[in-house]
Amino acid sequence: PITMLELLPQPPPLKSPGVLASALVVILAAIALASPPVVGGASTTSFGSPDVAATSTSTTSSGILREGQIIVEPRWWTRQYPFDPARFTIDGQGSISKDDVYNPDSDLAHEIRTKYDDVGLVYITNTGLTDMADQRALARIIMGTESEYEGGANPRNRNSELANVYDIGAPIEAALAYHHEMTYKSHSIETLGFLCKHAVNRDDVGWSYVSDSVQAHDYIMQTPLGQKLKDKGLCFVRRMTDATKEPTDEADKAKIYNHWQKSWMADDPEEAQKAAEAQGLTVEWVDHPEQGRLMLTKYYKSAFEYVPSLDRNIMVTSIADDGEWFDNWPGIMDVPQEERPLEMFFGDDEPFTLEEKQAWTDAYDRYGIPLKWQEGDVAVLDNMKYAHGRPGIHILPGEQRELGVVLGKHYDLHQHREDKWTESDNMLPKSVE
Repeated sequence: PITMLELLPQPPPLKSPGVLASALVVILAAIALASPPVVGGASTTSFGSPDVAATSTSTTSSGILREGQIIVEPRWWTRQYPFDPARFTIDGQGSISKDDVYNPDSDLAHEIRTKYDDVGLVYITNTGLTDMADQRALARIIMGTESEYEGGANPRNRNSELANVYDIGAPIEAALAYHHEMTYKSHSIETLGFLCKHAVNRDDVGWSYVSDSVQAHDYIMQTPLGQKLKDKGLCFVRRMTDATKEPTDEADKAKIYNHWQKSWMADDPEEAQKAAEAQGLTVEWVDHPEQGRLMLTKYYKSAFEYVPSLDRNIMVTSIADDGEWFDNWPGIMDVPQEERPLEMFFGDDEPFTLEEKQAWTDAYDRYGIPLKWQEGDVAVLDNMKYAHGRPGIHILPGEQRELGVVLGKHYDLHQHREDKWTESDNMLPKSVE
Protein backbone atom coordinates (compact mmCIF):
# COMPACT_ATOMS: atom_id res chain seq x y z
CA PRO A 1 0.00 0.00 0.00
CA ILE A 2 1.05 3.59 -0.62
CA THR A 3 0.32 6.88 1.06
CA MET A 4 -1.25 9.85 -0.68
CA LEU A 5 2.08 11.67 -0.61
CA GLU A 6 3.73 8.79 -2.45
CA LEU A 7 1.40 9.39 -5.41
CA LEU A 8 3.33 12.61 -6.08
CA PRO A 9 6.73 12.91 -7.82
CA GLN A 10 9.79 11.98 -5.78
CA PRO A 11 11.81 14.91 -4.37
CA PRO A 12 15.18 16.18 -5.49
CA PRO A 13 18.12 15.87 -3.05
CA LEU A 14 18.65 18.11 -0.02
CA LYS A 15 20.32 21.45 -0.48
CA SER A 16 22.49 22.61 2.42
CA PRO A 17 21.31 25.77 4.20
CA GLY A 18 23.51 28.47 5.97
CA VAL A 19 23.26 31.20 8.69
CA LEU A 20 21.29 34.28 9.78
CA ALA A 21 21.04 35.94 13.25
CA SER A 22 19.21 37.81 16.19
CA ALA A 23 16.10 37.69 18.71
CA LEU A 24 12.98 38.50 21.00
CA VAL A 25 11.30 36.20 23.45
CA VAL A 26 7.62 35.47 22.96
CA ILE A 27 5.66 32.90 24.96
CA LEU A 28 4.00 30.32 22.76
CA ALA A 29 1.49 28.20 24.47
CA ALA A 30 0.05 27.56 27.67
CA ILE A 31 -0.80 25.76 30.81
CA ALA A 32 -4.10 24.33 29.63
CA LEU A 33 -7.05 22.49 31.12
CA ALA A 34 -8.28 19.22 29.68
CA SER A 35 -10.37 19.74 26.57
CA PRO A 36 -12.24 17.40 24.25
CA PRO A 37 -10.66 16.50 20.91
CA VAL A 38 -11.35 18.88 18.04
CA VAL A 39 -11.98 17.27 14.68
CA GLY A 40 -9.17 18.09 12.24
CA GLY A 41 -6.67 19.09 14.93
CA ALA A 42 -4.20 16.31 14.44
CA SER A 43 -3.34 14.12 11.50
CA THR A 44 -6.18 12.06 10.14
CA THR A 45 -3.83 9.85 8.12
CA SER A 46 -1.16 7.84 9.92
CA PHE A 47 2.14 7.05 8.27
CA GLY A 48 2.69 4.12 10.65
CA SER A 49 6.16 3.24 11.96
CA PRO A 50 9.29 4.97 10.64
CA ASP A 51 10.10 2.14 8.25
CA VAL A 52 6.61 1.10 7.12
CA ALA A 53 4.21 3.26 5.13
CA ALA A 54 0.63 3.09 6.41
CA THR A 55 -2.35 2.22 4.24
CA SER A 56 -4.23 5.31 3.10
CA THR A 57 -7.96 5.53 2.63
CA SER A 58 -9.36 5.60 -0.91
CA THR A 59 -8.55 8.82 -2.76
CA THR A 60 -10.22 10.99 -5.32
CA SER A 61 -9.19 10.88 -8.98
CA SER A 62 -6.59 13.61 -8.31
CA GLY A 63 -4.75 11.31 -5.92
CA ILE A 64 -4.49 14.22 -3.44
CA LEU A 65 -7.81 14.18 -1.54
CA ARG A 66 -9.36 11.17 0.11
CA GLU A 67 -12.95 10.35 -0.69
CA GLY A 68 -15.33 12.76 1.09
CA GLN A 69 -12.58 15.10 2.34
CA ILE A 70 -13.89 18.64 2.93
CA ILE A 71 -11.01 20.37 4.76
CA VAL A 72 -7.21 20.32 4.52
CA GLU A 73 -5.71 17.45 6.52
CA PRO A 74 -2.11 18.04 7.69
CA ARG A 75 0.07 14.99 8.37
CA TRP A 76 3.14 16.86 9.76
CA TRP A 77 5.83 14.32 8.83
CA THR A 78 6.37 10.95 7.14
CA ARG A 79 7.98 9.42 10.24
CA GLN A 80 11.27 9.51 8.35
CA TYR A 81 13.67 12.44 8.78
CA PRO A 82 14.40 14.35 5.56
CA PHE A 83 18.08 14.37 6.53
CA ASP A 84 20.22 12.95 9.35
CA PRO A 85 19.01 14.45 12.69
CA ALA A 86 22.58 14.28 14.00
CA ARG A 87 23.27 17.32 11.80
CA PHE A 88 21.06 19.55 13.96
CA THR A 89 20.66 17.78 17.34
CA ILE A 90 22.81 18.35 20.44
CA ASP A 91 22.33 16.18 23.56
CA GLY A 92 23.22 18.24 26.64
CA GLN A 93 23.26 15.03 28.76
CA GLY A 94 21.37 16.89 31.48
CA SER A 95 24.41 18.91 32.53
CA ILE A 96 24.68 22.16 30.57
CA SER A 97 26.37 24.70 32.86
CA LYS A 98 26.18 28.49 33.16
CA ASP A 99 29.63 28.70 31.58
CA ASP A 100 28.41 26.64 28.62
CA VAL A 101 25.54 29.08 28.15
CA TYR A 102 27.14 32.45 28.85
CA ASN A 103 30.71 31.91 27.58
CA PRO A 104 30.65 32.68 23.83
CA ASP A 105 33.82 30.62 23.38
CA SER A 106 32.54 27.48 25.13
CA ASP A 107 32.64 24.13 23.35
CA LEU A 108 28.83 24.08 23.40
CA ALA A 109 28.59 27.51 21.78
CA HIS A 110 30.99 26.35 19.07
CA GLU A 111 28.95 23.19 18.44
CA ILE A 112 25.71 25.20 18.28
CA ARG A 113 27.16 27.56 15.67
CA THR A 114 28.67 24.72 13.66
CA LYS A 115 25.41 22.79 13.39
CA TYR A 116 23.37 25.90 12.67
CA ASP A 117 25.84 27.00 9.98
CA ASP A 118 25.50 23.59 8.36
CA VAL A 119 21.70 23.30 8.08
CA GLY A 120 20.10 26.47 9.52
CA LEU A 121 18.59 24.51 12.42
CA VAL A 122 19.79 23.45 15.87
CA TYR A 123 17.85 21.50 18.53
CA ILE A 124 19.46 21.29 21.99
CA THR A 125 17.78 18.66 24.12
CA ASN A 126 18.34 17.15 27.58
CA THR A 127 19.81 20.48 28.72
CA GLY A 128 19.02 20.26 32.43
CA LEU A 129 18.05 23.96 32.30
CA THR A 130 14.98 25.05 34.27
CA ASP A 131 15.29 28.84 34.04
CA MET A 132 13.90 30.30 30.81
CA ALA A 133 16.43 33.13 31.07
CA ASP A 134 19.20 30.54 30.61
CA GLN A 135 17.31 28.93 27.73
CA ARG A 136 16.89 32.32 26.13
CA ALA A 137 20.63 33.00 26.46
CA LEU A 138 21.31 29.65 24.80
CA ALA A 139 19.11 30.62 21.84
CA ARG A 140 20.82 33.99 21.60
CA ILE A 141 24.16 32.34 20.86
CA ILE A 142 22.71 32.25 17.35
CA MET A 143 20.01 34.91 17.47
CA GLY A 144 21.53 37.94 19.17
CA THR A 145 19.31 40.98 19.83
CA GLU A 146 15.52 41.28 20.01
CA SER A 147 12.67 42.78 17.96
CA GLU A 148 9.00 43.61 18.45
CA TYR A 149 6.02 41.69 17.06
CA GLU A 150 4.54 44.60 15.09
CA GLY A 151 1.89 44.03 12.44
CA GLY A 152 1.68 40.32 13.20
CA ALA A 153 -1.51 38.41 12.50
CA ASN A 154 -1.82 36.69 15.89
CA PRO A 155 -3.28 38.50 18.93
CA ARG A 156 -0.24 38.15 21.19
CA ASN A 157 -0.07 39.60 24.72
CA ARG A 158 2.83 40.16 27.10
CA ASN A 159 3.09 37.66 29.96
CA SER A 160 4.27 39.43 33.13
CA GLU A 161 4.74 36.14 34.99
CA LEU A 162 7.39 34.98 32.52
CA ALA A 163 9.78 37.90 32.00
CA ASN A 164 7.09 39.97 30.30
CA VAL A 165 7.31 38.01 27.05
CA TYR A 166 4.51 37.32 24.56
CA ASP A 167 2.05 34.44 24.45
CA ILE A 168 1.29 32.62 21.20
CA GLY A 169 -2.18 34.09 20.75
CA ALA A 170 -3.73 30.76 19.69
CA PRO A 171 -5.88 28.20 21.53
CA ILE A 172 -3.90 25.10 22.44
CA GLU A 173 -6.56 22.93 20.75
CA ALA A 174 -6.00 24.62 17.38
CA ALA A 175 -3.69 23.09 14.80
CA LEU A 176 -1.18 25.66 13.53
CA ALA A 177 -0.38 24.87 9.90
CA TYR A 178 3.22 25.00 8.72
CA HIS A 179 4.21 28.62 8.17
CA HIS A 180 7.11 31.03 8.05
CA GLU A 181 6.77 33.82 10.58
CA MET A 182 5.32 37.06 9.15
CA THR A 183 5.80 36.58 5.40
CA TYR A 184 2.44 38.24 4.58
CA LYS A 185 3.91 41.76 4.62
CA SER A 186 7.10 43.57 3.62
CA HIS A 187 9.28 42.54 6.56
CA SER A 188 9.64 39.32 8.47
CA ILE A 189 12.29 38.00 10.89
CA GLU A 190 15.57 36.22 10.24
CA THR A 191 15.49 33.61 12.97
CA LEU A 192 13.03 31.96 15.33
CA GLY A 193 13.73 30.20 18.61
CA PHE A 194 11.64 27.94 20.85
CA LEU A 195 12.20 27.40 24.58
CA CYS A 196 10.43 24.55 26.41
CA LYS A 197 9.37 25.23 30.01
CA HIS A 198 6.85 22.37 30.38
CA ALA A 199 6.28 19.36 28.10
CA VAL A 200 3.69 16.61 27.83
CA ASN A 201 5.30 13.20 28.31
CA ARG A 202 2.68 11.21 26.40
CA ASP A 203 3.47 9.78 22.99
CA ASP A 204 3.73 12.59 20.40
CA VAL A 205 1.29 14.91 22.19
CA GLY A 206 2.58 18.48 22.25
CA TRP A 207 5.37 18.04 19.72
CA SER A 208 6.14 20.90 17.38
CA TYR A 209 7.34 20.36 13.83
CA VAL A 210 9.61 22.21 11.44
CA SER A 211 9.74 21.59 7.69
CA ASP A 212 12.75 21.94 5.40
CA SER A 213 11.44 24.56 2.99
CA VAL A 214 14.34 24.17 0.56
CA GLN A 215 13.35 20.56 -0.10
CA ALA A 216 9.63 21.43 0.01
CA HIS A 217 10.28 24.13 -2.60
CA ASP A 218 12.20 21.80 -4.91
CA TYR A 219 9.42 19.26 -4.61
CA ILE A 220 6.48 21.59 -5.26
CA MET A 221 8.17 23.17 -8.27
CA GLN A 222 7.84 19.77 -9.96
CA THR A 223 4.04 20.11 -9.75
CA PRO A 224 1.48 22.27 -11.59
CA LEU A 225 0.75 24.11 -8.32
CA GLY A 226 4.37 25.22 -7.97
CA GLN A 227 4.41 26.67 -11.46
CA LYS A 228 1.05 28.37 -10.87
CA LEU A 229 2.37 29.99 -7.68
CA LYS A 230 5.43 31.14 -9.61
CA ASP A 231 3.36 32.62 -12.45
CA LYS A 232 0.56 34.25 -10.45
CA GLY A 233 1.86 35.14 -7.01
CA LEU A 234 -0.46 35.65 -4.03
CA CYS A 235 -2.96 38.05 -2.50
CA PHE A 236 -3.18 38.12 1.31
CA VAL A 237 -6.41 39.45 2.84
CA ARG A 238 -6.73 40.27 6.56
CA ARG A 239 -9.89 41.36 8.36
CA MET A 240 -9.27 43.00 11.74
CA THR A 241 -11.89 43.89 14.31
CA ASP A 242 -12.32 47.04 16.43
CA ALA A 243 -11.22 46.78 20.09
CA THR A 244 -13.69 49.52 21.07
CA LYS A 245 -16.54 47.15 20.16
CA GLU A 246 -15.34 44.09 22.05
CA PRO A 247 -18.39 41.76 22.44
CA THR A 248 -19.59 40.84 25.91
CA ASP A 249 -21.05 37.45 24.97
CA GLU A 250 -18.46 34.68 25.41
CA ALA A 251 -19.53 32.88 22.22
CA ASP A 252 -19.04 36.07 20.22
CA LYS A 253 -15.70 36.76 21.93
CA ALA A 254 -14.46 33.37 20.72
CA LYS A 255 -15.01 34.53 17.13
CA ILE A 256 -12.61 37.47 17.56
CA TYR A 257 -9.07 36.88 16.24
CA ASN A 258 -7.18 40.16 16.35
CA HIS A 259 -8.10 43.83 16.73
CA TRP A 260 -6.32 46.32 14.49
CA GLN A 261 -5.38 48.35 17.58
CA LYS A 262 -3.39 45.40 18.97
CA SER A 263 -1.88 44.35 15.66
CA TRP A 264 -0.57 47.81 14.77
CA MET A 265 0.01 49.02 18.36
CA ALA A 266 -2.10 52.13 17.70
CA ASP A 267 -5.50 53.39 18.85
CA ASP A 268 -5.83 56.00 16.11
CA PRO A 269 -7.05 54.63 12.72
CA GLU A 270 -4.83 57.03 10.77
CA GLU A 271 -1.78 55.92 12.74
CA ALA A 272 -2.68 52.24 12.22
CA GLN A 273 -3.20 52.78 8.49
CA LYS A 274 0.11 54.57 8.18
CA ALA A 275 1.89 51.67 9.90
CA ALA A 276 0.19 49.13 7.62
CA GLU A 277 0.97 51.07 4.46
CA ALA A 278 4.60 51.38 5.54
CA GLN A 279 4.73 47.58 5.31
CA GLY A 280 3.24 47.50 1.81
CA LEU A 281 -0.41 46.82 2.64
CA THR A 282 -3.42 48.57 1.12
CA VAL A 283 -6.06 49.53 3.68
CA GLU A 284 -9.84 49.81 3.50
CA TRP A 285 -12.06 50.79 6.45
CA VAL A 286 -15.53 49.30 6.80
CA ASP A 287 -17.99 50.87 9.25
CA HIS A 288 -20.23 48.24 10.83
CA PRO A 289 -23.25 49.25 12.96
CA GLU A 290 -22.45 46.71 15.69
CA GLN A 291 -18.77 45.82 15.23
CA GLY A 292 -17.41 49.34 14.84
CA ARG A 293 -14.66 50.28 12.39
CA LEU A 294 -13.22 47.18 10.72
CA MET A 295 -9.83 47.23 9.02
CA LEU A 296 -9.47 45.29 5.76
CA THR A 297 -5.96 44.96 4.31
CA LYS A 298 -4.65 43.43 1.10
CA TYR A 299 -1.10 42.61 0.15
CA TYR A 300 0.01 41.27 -3.24
CA LYS A 301 3.36 39.50 -3.30
CA SER A 302 5.34 36.58 -4.61
CA ALA A 303 4.96 33.16 -2.99
CA PHE A 304 8.76 33.01 -3.04
CA GLU A 305 11.66 34.90 -1.55
CA TYR A 306 15.23 35.34 -2.70
CA VAL A 307 17.47 34.07 0.12
CA PRO A 308 21.01 35.52 -0.15
CA SER A 309 22.66 32.74 1.87
CA LEU A 310 21.33 30.23 -0.67
CA ASP A 311 21.62 32.59 -3.65
CA ARG A 312 18.30 31.32 -4.99
CA ASN A 313 14.54 31.71 -4.66
CA ILE A 314 12.59 29.42 -2.32
CA MET A 315 8.95 29.11 -1.23
CA VAL A 316 8.17 30.93 2.04
CA THR A 317 4.36 30.87 2.02
CA SER A 318 1.69 28.30 2.94
CA ILE A 319 -2.03 27.87 3.61
CA ALA A 320 -1.49 29.22 7.14
CA ASP A 321 -2.45 32.65 5.75
CA ASP A 322 -5.81 31.39 4.50
CA GLY A 323 -9.06 30.61 6.30
CA GLU A 324 -7.88 27.02 6.85
CA TRP A 325 -5.78 28.37 9.73
CA PHE A 326 -9.06 28.36 11.68
CA ASP A 327 -10.50 24.97 10.67
CA ASN A 328 -10.32 23.70 14.27
CA TRP A 329 -10.04 27.02 16.12
CA PRO A 330 -12.86 27.14 18.71
CA GLY A 331 -15.35 29.86 17.76
CA ILE A 332 -13.78 31.01 14.49
CA MET A 333 -14.12 27.54 12.96
CA ASP A 334 -17.88 28.21 12.84
CA VAL A 335 -17.45 31.47 10.88
CA PRO A 336 -17.98 31.16 7.09
CA GLN A 337 -14.75 30.99 5.10
CA GLU A 338 -15.35 34.32 3.38
CA GLU A 339 -15.76 36.09 6.74
CA ARG A 340 -12.76 34.61 8.53
CA PRO A 341 -9.93 36.94 9.62
CA LEU A 342 -7.50 35.57 7.02
CA GLU A 343 -8.02 34.70 3.37
CA MET A 344 -5.64 34.09 0.50
CA PHE A 345 -5.98 34.06 -3.28
CA PHE A 346 -3.67 33.75 -6.24
CA GLY A 347 -2.25 37.09 -7.31
CA ASP A 348 -4.97 37.49 -9.97
CA ASP A 349 -7.63 37.01 -7.23
CA GLU A 350 -8.40 33.43 -8.33
CA PRO A 351 -9.38 31.29 -5.30
CA PHE A 352 -7.48 28.13 -4.41
CA THR A 353 -9.14 24.74 -4.78
CA LEU A 354 -9.13 22.28 -1.88
CA GLU A 355 -6.87 20.01 -3.97
CA GLU A 356 -4.34 22.82 -4.34
CA LYS A 357 -4.41 23.60 -0.63
CA GLN A 358 -3.88 19.94 0.27
CA ALA A 359 -1.04 19.58 -2.26
CA TRP A 360 0.65 22.66 -0.78
CA THR A 361 0.28 21.21 2.72
CA ASP A 362 1.60 17.82 1.58
CA ALA A 363 4.78 19.44 0.24
CA TYR A 364 5.66 20.75 3.73
CA ASP A 365 4.54 17.54 5.46
CA ARG A 366 6.87 15.48 3.28
CA TYR A 367 9.90 17.23 4.82
CA GLY A 368 8.63 17.61 8.38
CA ILE A 369 10.92 17.19 11.40
CA PRO A 370 9.54 16.65 14.93
CA LEU A 371 10.74 18.61 17.94
CA LYS A 372 10.03 16.10 20.72
CA TRP A 373 9.90 18.55 23.60
CA GLN A 374 11.38 17.92 27.02
CA GLU A 375 11.65 20.51 29.77
CA GLY A 376 14.62 22.77 29.08
CA ASP A 377 14.90 22.07 25.33
CA VAL A 378 15.88 24.90 22.97
CA ALA A 379 15.49 25.04 19.17
CA VAL A 380 16.62 27.78 16.78
CA LEU A 381 15.74 27.84 13.08
CA ASP A 382 16.28 30.03 10.04
CA ASN A 383 12.84 31.52 9.37
CA MET A 384 13.37 31.56 5.59
CA LYS A 385 14.66 27.98 5.33
CA TYR A 386 12.23 26.29 7.72
CA ALA A 387 8.49 26.50 8.27
CA HIS A 388 7.08 25.59 11.69
CA GLY A 389 3.73 24.35 13.02
CA ARG A 390 2.00 21.88 15.29
CA PRO A 391 -1.17 19.77 15.56
CA GLY A 392 -3.90 20.69 18.01
CA ILE A 393 -2.99 19.63 21.55
CA HIS A 394 -5.44 17.97 23.91
CA ILE A 395 -4.15 18.26 27.46
CA LEU A 396 -5.19 15.86 30.21
CA PRO A 397 -5.65 16.90 33.86
CA GLY A 398 -2.27 17.42 35.52
CA GLU A 399 -0.42 17.97 32.23
CA GLN A 400 1.26 21.21 31.15
CA ARG A 401 2.71 22.43 27.89
CA GLU A 402 4.45 25.77 27.91
CA LEU A 403 6.86 27.11 25.32
CA GLY A 404 8.56 30.44 24.82
CA VAL A 405 9.31 31.84 21.37
CA VAL A 406 12.29 34.03 20.54
CA LEU A 407 11.82 36.33 17.55
CA GLY A 408 14.90 37.32 15.59
CA LYS A 409 15.66 40.75 14.20
CA HIS A 410 13.55 42.20 11.40
CA TYR A 411 14.32 41.00 7.91
CA ASP A 412 13.21 43.04 4.89
CA LEU A 413 11.53 40.81 2.34
CA HIS A 414 12.44 41.45 -1.30
CA GLN A 415 10.32 38.71 -2.91
CA HIS A 416 11.86 36.58 -5.66
CA ARG A 417 14.48 37.59 -8.20
CA GLU A 418 13.87 36.66 -11.83
CA ASP A 419 17.53 35.78 -12.31
CA LYS A 420 17.60 33.41 -9.32
CA TRP A 421 15.28 30.61 -10.42
CA THR A 422 17.09 27.28 -10.77
CA GLU A 423 16.88 25.14 -13.89
CA SER A 424 14.40 22.79 -12.18
CA ASP A 425 12.25 25.77 -11.09
CA ASN A 426 11.63 26.51 -14.78
CA MET A 427 10.93 22.93 -15.90
CA LEU A 428 7.48 21.90 -17.06
CA PRO A 429 5.70 20.27 -14.10
CA LYS A 430 5.01 16.58 -13.89
CA SER A 431 1.45 15.32 -13.44
CA VAL A 432 0.38 14.68 -9.85
CA GLU A 433 -2.15 12.05 -10.88
